[in-house]
Amino acid sequence: MRKVISNILIIVFAVIIGVSGYNLWKIFSEYHAGTQQYKKTAKNYVHTKDPDNTMSENGPQTCPISVDFDGLLAVNPDVVGWIYSEGTQINYPVLRGEDNSEYLHHMLNGEYNSSGSIFMDYRCEPDLSCYNTILYGHHMKNGSMFASLHQYTKQEFYDEHKYMWYLTPDHIYRLDVLAGYVGDAEAEVYTIFLERDELNSYLSFAEYSSNFVPDHYPEYIDGIVVLSTCSYEYNDARYVVVCVPIMME
Repeated sequence: MRKVISNILIIVFAVIIGVSGYNLWKIFSEYHAGTQQYKKTAKNYVHTKDPDNTMSENGPQTCPISVDFDGLLAVNPDVVGWIYSEGTQINYPVLRGEDNSEYLHHMLNGEYNSSGSIFMDYRCEPDLSCYNTILYGHHMKNGSMFASLHQYTKQEFYDEHKYMWYLTPDHIYRLDVLAGYVGDAEAEVYTIFLERDELNSYLSFAEYSSNFVPDHYPEYIDGIVVLSTCSYEYNDARYVVVCVPIMME
């Protein structure tokens, strides 16, 4: 009897190990497929410009990349922009669906993938005219998508990554990084501000909560771009990076 029970337990453990192994393989296969697809997208539609280190006291003056939006829009008309952060894996198209679930687990080409896409809150205007434009991205364990945002918990990371770039079919924006902090998934920032007072109140909160101190804090801010990803300090935590968009072209 003991031998029978022992054999049954061996079979049960073998099945558990097999199922777990298959699930891990499936997860990492999806990670790999998503990463490769976005690398291919960047290779096909993003062009690196000749190095230009033009820097004023207000920051870099030239975007290091250009984007073929005609090509991207032919693939998917929901593309509204491209976000790029030099020295990180952030180099992705930004999509805007009919709701905030459409691109949570679907890529640019419409394929299902746990990586999803970087996407703009459907309530925001694509031209960044809202007081707070919200971009979402997963915190992938392989460091892709918006995972690197969590590095802004360290002052040293901010010191080396003070600027990002956001390109649209019509304009190029430099994103001046202003604050980064851990917050709740249901926090105030995930509402769309309708009044300037709401923006000003939130900016005071973000400045107080930030994990780093920026080089410069503008006296007047007309609008912000909020980058949001999952964080794991507690249940439903998010890491939020607040940027000021500066139109360059």
